[in-house]
Amino acid sequence: MNRDIIAAVKAPRALFVRFPYGAPLGPAGERDVQRAVIRNALDLLVSAEVAGAIVESDVEWPD
Repeated sequence: MNRDIIAAVKAPRALFVRFPYGAPLGPAGERDVQRAVIRNALDLLVSAEVAGAIVESDVEWPD
């Protein structure tokens, strides 16, 4: 997802992932990658202290 779109939507908190459109959790079948993204998102729910927080995920698209 594009960071500009995330900001325009004004979500209370958002996790920015540098993955291709249509695969916000990672490639199909890559459970470890998908779990890592979901963990990042859940951690953000707990740790976000400011409204509108956009945090970049540290999970990378697998080769």
